[in-house]
Amino acid sequence: MKSFDLSSLAYPEHHSGRDLRIDFLRGLVMMVVIVVHLEFISLFGMFAWGRVGLISSAEGFVALSGLVAGIVYRKKAEHEGFIATAKKLAKRAFLLYRVNVVVILSIAALGLIPFIDVYSVTHWSSITGEGPVYALYPPKYTPWTQVIIQALFLEIGPHQFQVIGLYVILLSISPFVLYLLFQRKTFLLLGISWALYLANQLYPIRLISARFEFGFPILNWQLLFINGMAAGYHRDKIAAWYQKTNKQLLIFASAALCLAFLFLANNRPNPTFWPGPQFSVIGADLFYSLYHFGFQKDDLGFGRILNNLVIYVITYVLLTRYWRICYKGLGWLLIPIGQASLYVFIVHVYIVLLVNNTPFPAYNDFAINTMIHAGAILCIWLMVKKRFLFNLIPR
Repeated sequence: MKSFDLSSLAYPEHHSGRDLRIDFLRGLVMMVVIVVHLEFISLFGMFAWGRVGLISSAEGFVALSGLVAGIVYRKKAEHEGFIATAKKLAKRAFLLYRVNVVVILSIAALGLIPFIDVYSVTHWSSITGEGPVYALYPPKYTPWTQVIIQALFLEIGPHQFQVIGLYVILLSISPFVLYLLFQRKTFLLLGISWALYLANQLYPIRLISARFEFGFPILNWQLLFINGMAAGYHRDKIAAWYQKTNKQLLIFASAALCLAFLFLANNRPNPTFWPGPQFSVIGADLFYSLYHFGFQKDDLGFGRILNNLVIYVITYVLLTRYWRICYKGLGWLLIPIGQASLYVFIVHVYIVLLVNNTPFPAYNDFAINTMIHAGAILCIWLMVKKRFLFNLIPR
């Protein structure tokens, strides 16, 4: 009997055009974004809320955005020259800034309509319901001139969209990043990036008054984008190194770390993140000590960085080896969403607002919540497939 050839399932070695594995990963990240911003316990939420590791979708979005920028803009720089490419990067950053301001002001305007409840996007609180509640917008009676000024400085806005404010800043500095890469000064670039990150770990500061700096400090989160951009720029060299190195050892080490982080995450004392049994091998005091030391999201602890790295390494390896299965199973859903990730990020804010203006969240029912998440994901997927407002909303 003829044995089955596993290589037939692999990603085509000479696949031309864009790397669909990266689009698949970006789509997976965007699906998690949609789920966690619709803050309901559901079948989707069980896996999105810190169950597979001490990570979040934000790290994946920032790192993969940097990776794609490195891949795309290297090609542009080589064909069009650095100056022309830098201008395109600056133009893209300004476009994102304008979109950010429009989204912020549109939510403020919707808040003036009596029958629309904007609380879910204008306030932030822990999903556990414990702790303080933060107002992300000024009171309704605030003069519009002040609202506009705060919007221009990104000092207000939905918490579901704040990482895009960070993305604006990171894209703004990307011409400098590209310049150092183009001049073959990658080690200098990485040295600067890591020095800023480590310095801000020891002496944290906020560079600007933007609201996103509370959750995504620039000096910490630039590390993911800049290192991602460098990796994308030198993608061919990394691939060549991977072919020469001990791949099995690298994969084994990454898998072992994934399992260790999985075990740690499932010892989380907070049962809200999972409506079922948790491990209790690691005590609450030790867990929180480890978490605060290396896994804080806003500080972007080194443990969180490593956790993200090994998960994406293993996921990319699995996609490479079993591409045909992954493509047929979820590619139809995730790849279109991943290829229009900015569009998805924009429209999902209004989907969150729409859902929270229906009676369904009040039922707080696991089955209903699962249908809400599934419906939101499929609705956005359909909007992408039908290219709904593609002429107005950037992708």
